[in-house]
Amino acid sequence: MAFRILHYADLEDTFDDPGRIGKVAGLINTLRGEKTVVVGAGDNIAPSGLALLTDGRQAVEFFNIVDADIDTLGNHDFDYGRETLLSVVSESPQCWLCANAYEDEELFGQEAGIVPWTVIERDGQRLGLFGLAHPNTDTSSPGGEGLSFTDPIPAATKAVETLREQDVEHILCVSHLGKSWGRSFSDDNDLARAVNIDVVLGGHEHGEPRIDRISETLLVRTSGEGVDISELNYNGEWSATIHSVDNTTCDPSVKQRFTSLHDRVGLNEVVATVDKPIIQSTETRYQGESRLGNIIADAYRWVSDADIGVQHGAGIRGTSLHNDVAVADLVRLVPFDKAVVRTEVSGTALLDILASGGELIYPTHPTYWNLHLSGGTVTFDYGDRELVSATVGDSPIDPSATYSVAAPENLFHSLGVSLVSESSEFGRQYEVLVDYARQEGLSPELNGRIIRQGI
Repeated sequence: MAFRILHYADLEDTFDDPGRIGKVAGLINTLRGEKTVVVGAGDNIAPSGLALLTDGRQAVEFFNIVDADIDTLGNHDFDYGRETLLSVVSESPQCWLCANAYEDEELFGQEAGIVPWTVIERDGQRLGLFGLAHPNTDTSSPGGEGLSFTDPIPAATKAVETLREQDVEHILCVSHLGKSWGRSFSDDNDLARAVNIDVVLGGHEHGEPRIDRISETLLVRTSGEGVDISELNYNGEWSATIHSVDNTTCDPSVKQRFTSLHDRVGLNEVVATVDKPIIQSTETRYQGESRLGNIIADAYRWVSDADIGVQHGAGIRGTSLHNDVAVADLVRLVPFDKAVVRTEVSGTALLDILASGGELIYPTHPTYWNLHLSGGTVTFDYGDRELVSATVGDSPIDPSATYSVAAPENLFHSLGVSLVSESSEFGRQYEVLVDYARQEGLSPELNGRIIRQGI
């Protein structure tokens, strides 16, 4: 009466590092046994540079290597469209679970094999598993638009009732809910309090891993991004351990397979060299002006000849840039299938766009700044939470004037900016960044574009 679960989540741009994905696969295959269930908790298809160039097929390669049993739908798994997601689901070896995603009042993805729950037997024990997607997937990912993601608590209640009728000994939720951080949707903690579940295998949140108990439910979450996996064992009671991939040996065959895949899609081509590392971190994304944010916004303005270039901090991924910079390094910074668009906006609308950099408040991070820009300056006061001043070039923004702005198309959508008929597209974000690096090089400096007061 002993069995094991190996659990990973949010691999995302791990696929852009053949050595790290080789370690993740190597660790799973080292720990597995006949009584093991291998479970993913979403965002294991996208986003990544490799995923963008292979339509997510790199994930199928990984799923086959680790012989995955179960996964659920992460919000980013929709990033390259529903057709791409459903194709990957159809080609994958595992059973995909989601009990709260609907299309035209029917459970989403049934034709591709997505089911709300399933039962697996290990060592004479019947395990009932069900999956939950994040309630905001329809707004956080373009491929989720038009779908309905219902409240996870009623969906979980129905799943548990159905699985109990199938004489299961254990019930596990494979969850991509994460933590609500004070927002209005139910999260993993709410789920554990509301529904009688043995284990929640979580995803969506990156950072510190989690092993915790709430209302007798064991909650486990990995760090994401291929940093670690969790091992759960049942031998009369549940226990869990987090294993860092840094403490394992990379599977050389997996590393070679993904290195070859990188070569085939052109990710290993060197396009620039940096003398001074360009750092990607929480600080460089959310604490005002950064060299990284400057080069991305500069690239948008360069390709479009717009007055202002804008990039949002949440849309920057990847890692720091050192020495020789390859296509892969730039794709992983902005691994989304979204074009850079130039459109015309009024001065009033531009002031609203720039103010949103500080007005958007994360409950646990009230001092975040959320926009990077090129072609102007902003001063924002955090005490009054208002834009003090803003310029285009050296001149204050005139509310009655018209300005051209270049940004990812989804950023305009999230800010409620309607694209005018004369709007122009300039290729996907990474394509623009790669062309900019090839022609202009990468040597950004700080020059007082963003001034934050009252912090």
